[in-house]
Amino acid sequence: MFREESVWIKESLAKIKPSAGNNKVANLGSSSEELRKVFQPHIHNNIIQPLMDTGWDIVHVDFKDDVGVDVVADLTNKDFGNDMKDSFALTICTNMLEHVLDIPLVVNNLFKVTAHGGYILLTVPYKYRIHHDPIDNGFRPNPDEIAALFNATEIEIVDKKVIVIQEKYYYPIKKSKYPIWGYREIIKYHLGKKYKVSGILLKKK
Repeated sequence: MFREESVWIKESLAKIKPSAGNNKVANLGSSSEELRKVFQPHIHNNIIQPLMDTGWDIVHVDFKDDVGVDVVADLTNKDFGNDMKDSFALTICTNMLEHVLDIPLVVNNLFKVTAHGGYILLTVPYKYRIHHDPIDNGFRPNPDEIAALFNATEIEIVDKKVIVIQEKYYYPIKKSKYPIWGYREIIKYHLGKKYKVSGILLKKK
């Protein structure tokens, strides 16, 4: 996750508050605590900690068992969430839809575990290179195209943005045996071809 992406998520989630009846958050595809706090500390500092500070109770869900994963489950399985249906007041799924084979199935699972009146926050790369983890299906939607994955009568858009990644850190110069080729990302950056991420916050009716 890009740092600027995490800042938008923080600002977007600040618009909503946990209710007295349900303060549960599903952080789907959470990865490990080490990734969230050490390798990409902006995830914890800009998303996880502010949510906890405002009274949200976060459940970290990932298909790999690791330190910091509360529930081991596969979001791409058709039976995912059968025991968590309508459980979460907020469901977060970032940078995952480009890495699955069946996007409608995953979207259905997100919707399934989110309580009525709850929220779904999604981010997906919009302008970014192919990156296999282990696959990349090439899905590069704008925010409205993400919303269109859901039944329009069952959701409303609370917030949306195309996040432009300005920080040069994310455009590294790489070693290459071909002249200039290793500079291609930073050259594109200076030509205005910056990475972009689509973010959207939806409310389930």
